[in-house]
Amino acid sequence: MSQTLVQDVTAALGLEDVTPLIQGGQKIVLKCTLSGAEAVAKIVLVSNDPNGRITSERAHREVELLSTVDSPRVVKVLTDAVEIGDPTEAVCWVEEYLDGQDVRQTLNTIWSEDDVWTLLGDIAVALEACHELDVVHRDLSAGNVRKTADGRFVLMDPGLARHLERTAITGHFQPGTPGWRSPEHVPGGEPSPASDIFALGILAFYALTGGFPVDPNGAPGEYDRRLTDEQAAPIKSVAAGVSDQLAQVIDTCLQRQPARRFLDGRELRERIATIRGES
Repeated sequence: MSQTLVQDVTAALGLEDVTPLIQGGQKIVLKCTLSGAEAVAKIVLVSNDPNGRITSERAHREVELLSTVDSPRVVKVLTDAVEIGDPTEAVCWVEEYLDGQDVRQTLNTIWSEDDVWTLLGDIAVALEACHELDVVHRDLSAGNVRKTADGRFVLMDPGLARHLERTAITGHFQPGTPGWRSPEHVPGGEPSPASDIFALGILAFYALTGGFPVDPNGAPGEYDRRLTDEQAAPIKSVAAGVSDQLAQVIDTCLQRQPARRFLDGRELRERIATIRGES
């Protein structure tokens, strides 16, 4: 990590008490304070080639999307995106600090049904806020959901999100994380709000079984074929003790055909509220 880059970001964003949290791939995350409040700064490294332009545009899009979504279940952005260097070597911005841990760090044990209901309900609220703005996350995975210290869940990192009425900027990158993709993520497909629902179903399935509903392993193309050609097994065939109501919700999320799923976050949230007796 370049100390000069960190210093430039600190000055550009007005940060204090800066300490490194994560560095991996093209992204660096710093814990900091902004105007006296705990926050995190995100830095996306930009290469000096055509892919760098795409990376920069995607970072700006992420901040733009976060700034328009207003939900307690979606991470809040606190500043505009700022470019560092000429030519640009990084794009940076500040988000609210979330305590707790990423969900991927919690999947080494089987979850309780109460925790899975909370996951489904909270992320349905997050997706509803996105889908109402015609925004599809497209990369909902265990690494992009935070479980906070109070046991609630927050959706993060819409770096591959797309506004349905705007041109995609994914370049040569296939959206989605292997294991967490929907059938519409296969090349030639068009992710929709129902694709986010499928990804959330994968997360709930994994939390209750310790495995994926659609095997992501094998030769190139095999995972895509399974996604498009095979229906995910009912969760009760893997975890017989799952309650009927929870199994029905998860199995509906994981229907191969989008029209057979909950169509968006609102429809899923309303179904959960009906089952759970919530207003």
